[in-house]
Amino acid sequence: MTFGLLVPLGLIALLTIPVLILIYLLKPNYQVKHVSSTYVWQLSLKYRKRRIPINRLRNILIFLCQILILTAIALIIARPAMVYDVNNDRSDVIAIIDSSASMYAESPDADTGEMTTRFRRAVKDVMELSESVLSDGGAMTVILADETPEYLGTRVDRRNASTLMDSLQAFYDDEADSETGEDTTKCSYGTADIDRAVGMCEEILAENPAAKIYLYTDTTYNYVPDTIEVVSVMGEGEWNAAILNAEAELDNGYYMLTVEVACYGGGAGGMALTFDVNVQVMGANSNLTSQGTVMNFKKSVDCSDGKPLTVIFRRGGGEDMEGFVYLDLEDGGYEFTSYQSISITIDQQDSFHDDNSYQIYGGRKPIVNILYTTTYYTTTYPNPFVTSALDVLSQNFSNVWDFRIREIQRTSVFAPFVTEGYDLYIFEHQMPDRLPTDGVVLLFDPDKAPAGSGFTLVGIQTPPTAMYLSGVEEHPILQNIIPGNISVTRYSLLAYDESYKVLLSCDTNPLLLVRNEGRVKTLVMPFSVHYSNITVLPEWYIFLHNTVKFFIPGTVEGNSFEVGEPVIVTPRGPSLTILDATNTPTISYTRDEEALSFTVSHTFDAPGVYTLEQGSYFDGSLLDQQIFVKIPALESNIWREEDSLVEPIIENRPDNTVQELLLWFAAALVTLLFIEWLLQSRENK
Repeated sequence: MTFGLLVPLGLIALLTIPVLILIYLLKPNYQVKHVSSTYVWQLSLKYRKRRIPINRLRNILIFLCQILILTAIALIIARPAMVYDVNNDRSDVIAIIDSSASMYAESPDADTGEMTTRFRRAVKDVMELSESVLSDGGAMTVILADETPEYLGTRVDRRNASTLMDSLQAFYDDEADSETGEDTTKCSYGTADIDRAVGMCEEILAENPAAKIYLYTDTTYNYVPDTIEVVSVMGEGEWNAAILNAEAELDNGYYMLTVEVACYGGGAGGMALTFDVNVQVMGANSNLTSQGTVMNFKKSVDCSDGKPLTVIFRRGGGEDMEGFVYLDLEDGGYEFTSYQSISITIDQQDSFHDDNSYQIYGGRKPIVNILYTTTYYTTTYPNPFVTSALDVLSQNFSNVWDFRIREIQRTSVFAPFVTEGYDLYIFEHQMPDRLPTDGVVLLFDPDKAPAGSGFTLVGIQTPPTAMYLSGVEEHPILQNIIPGNISVTRYSLLAYDESYKVLLSCDTNPLLLVRNEGRVKTLVMPFSVHYSNITVLPEWYIFLHNTVKFFIPGTVEGNSFEVGEPVIVTPRGPSLTILDATNTPTISYTRDEEALSFTVSHTFDAPGVYTLEQGSYFDGSLLDQQIFVKIPALESNIWREEDSLVEPIIENRPDNTVQELLLWFAAALVTLLFIEWLLQSRENK
């Protein structure tokens, strides 16, 4: 601990002291005053012995006070402070290794000439830094920054350095687990959370504010805090041609393919690069009777460095413009109305290979067979309230399911019922003798209780006026529905078993019941739409939409996702298994029997094609759906720039170890001013 001045130039104010002395030297020591001689002699005789010695002492004290006052003012301007020594006995060094997907970019090693990834280069640098710090008696902290950064070692010294060095060596050697064969040492395929990794450094900085932080990354930051040193691990001449995104959508009955590509680094010296975007369509124009054909076509593009380019393959083409180029599929006979899968590739030997291909699925939606049987019809058409709602549902779910709807008008009570071969059955008024067992069953206004239905009819209720419904239990089927808007004038009274949940009621009587137990999926609505206002309300379409979504959920919305993005999967069966590109199971989920629905949130940590394999409730068969997982488009830019790097919060900064003494000197100044005023007042008496 030492005394110091934060603003030494403030001592210039001490020059006022010589000025004060000069004033005293030039000040006359007498005053001309005309008084009576008798009065002067009286005062002289009275106070001579008592005042003369004290006057001289008082003048000296006043002069000293004024000198001290000027000195205190000068020191206050110079900001006096006590400086504490914050240097620890050992130095602390923190190394953050960026583990973003872009760190897979590779180029020849400067020493060996072998192809080396940026990540491996960063690990090598951290190993060398660790050896240097540890040999000097310092402490080493290493953080691996991926989507969820973690410590590889915290304040490691020479005594426990072997574990840290072994971990770094394993990363550098790119070894696989000796027991499982799984590669556990590669960096992430997602985007690293650098901000969180820097925040983790605050734990070390709280103990040693003088710790030095090194960030090994391939990102360029325009602003870097003084507490962090960024070490670039980019190799010379690295570049990347990438497929950033792709999608297929129907356009006037034919599919239009949109592909977004880009080139970063530009190959040689940042010049524009020409390459082919190759497309292969599997099962083009396939249908129920044909597997379709395989189509191959391509488009050559000039992709400027760092500027994304959209390539559009469509029937009829389009006019090229800045940022957009077209290929007319009609010219080569490449139009297609359906497909099984689309593969898009770029054949380039660039520095980053994981974004040179893209897969699109969903060209053929899973078929949902729906049977609607009713005794209510107008002329030759079934109940229009139900059929129109089914048409709306078919359109609303067109991006998930291919609804195949069959409508049957029952004109004879003796006609046989169809009770197998469909995914969804809707029976209105006249009921079959036994419920189907291979699909979801909706019963509207049942005239009797089929075998296996779990309820019985006990009568008919006809209230004198319209009665409004009330909700009994919250349920996904009632989402966005206001029960109080729905009224009925006639309904059936039911007795039901405990497998049912009552969702709506009227005067304590159940008017909407549902059960969902494995392969038993039944909904009962014991009133006719002709005796209710429900069909003129939005609730009617919302109710049917929610019912289909609850019983026949779309497995997953979309067919392409990014690494690290939560993917919501709603299996149709009791189990879900996710298989990788080699059809090797990676993880399995099983439905909790107590849950209303079966929903899984899964995050993929590597790009590629995955298969969602689901077990069916009804026949035990496996339903497969493929999805494509890609690296984040941000990671394809291997020459990425960011505005700024977050600055860590240091609670005990080295600045805070300087204790200023302004308050003490200000108190001394006030005290001296008071003493000087007191002496002056005595002098003037």
